[in-house]
Amino acid sequence: MREDNMGDGEGPTRGGARRAYPVARRAVLRAVGASSVVGLGVGSVAAQEGHGDHHGDESGGENGAGNGVAETPPRIDPLFGYASGGPNPCAGSHHEESDETGGGSDHPADCFASFPGSVRPTHEVEMHIGIPGLLFAVGGQGVLSDVTTQSIGEAVADGTVDRSELHRPRATVTVQTPDGPVDVTVEEIARLVAQTVGFHFEPAGLHVAPGDVVLYSAETPDHAVASYHERHGRQNRVPDGVGPFSSPLVPVGGYWLYRFDTPGVYDVYCPPHEPFGMVQRVVVSDGDVPEPSVEMTGRPPEDHNQLAAILGGLDPNVPSSAAALETAALSPAAIVERGAVPWADVVADHRSGGPGTPGS
Repeated sequence: MREDNMGDGEGPTRGGARRAYPVARRAVLRAVGASSVVGLGVGSVAAQEGHGDHHGDESGGENGAGNGVAETPPRIDPLFGYASGGPNPCAGSHHEESDETGGGSDHPADCFASFPGSVRPTHEVEMHIGIPGLLFAVGGQGVLSDVTTQSIGEAVADGTVDRSELHRPRATVTVQTPDGPVDVTVEEIARLVAQTVGFHFEPAGLHVAPGDVVLYSAETPDHAVASYHERHGRQNRVPDGVGPFSSPLVPVGGYWLYRFDTPGVYDVYCPPHEPFGMVQRVVVSDGDVPEPSVEMTGRPPEDHNQLAAILGGLDPNVPSSAAALETAALSPAAIVERGAVPWADVVADHRSGGPGTPGS
């Protein structure tokens, strides 16, 4: 039923299991084009002895001690890192406990201690989809008029809902979900849009010491990590001498590890979701504030966020990849000072500029 009649991309629960909205992944693929995901995960993991699901003491445990042959400790490749399909000892959201400075990105020591010493992380970054599942259904089913859709975008541009700007806020539409039809008002849809923070790394800004290992945990599907590098056809946005590192497509519950050895500023992105603003900045230093190194060697970060294209025109005013990296929240100085910068702060920084923010 057309008008004039929440979450992580999943639907309401039934029997304890979450039900996915099938429209979501198809909409994403249509928006970014198949070329954005071709080749992900193909040939991108270096073959390693003991690579995969082994955790714990790197001395070999039962497998090594019983036959007198010690296992080869896993290692982190400088280009392909170290990937595993899981289980991830550090799986599960923990960033809600972060303090006001944006810290709290590290798990307790016993979580990181589950990894062999040669690949043991000191920081964790989670990969998320911050879109209420109901919005995929609303956008995919065309239940809103163009006038109402535009009014919602204008009403939520700063991350709050200005009810006075909504067209017919009490009007109700019926949306089909995996658990049956749901009635929702225009104002309720606007509030879901305002809550949307999109595809993101958490934290979005991270300060580490040279040699630190970062654990990238896949909390939602279809994520990967790649450096902005000329050999990926992109601008160079990593320190001189750093290669074109990248992960495979990491399955939910799996993880990818990378060691940041060279001091400097690293800008990375999620290849499937960069058109939706999914970028991160890692600053590697002993406390000093390095300057970003940007070389015009290829395509720059995307300067337009495509979220509205997969949400039926509903625009949550989330920054593009280029706009996110230009926010004050992700300046190297802010990252070094705070240690970790939540994605919500990047979104808030961007939204403070209101509609029409450059690079949005």
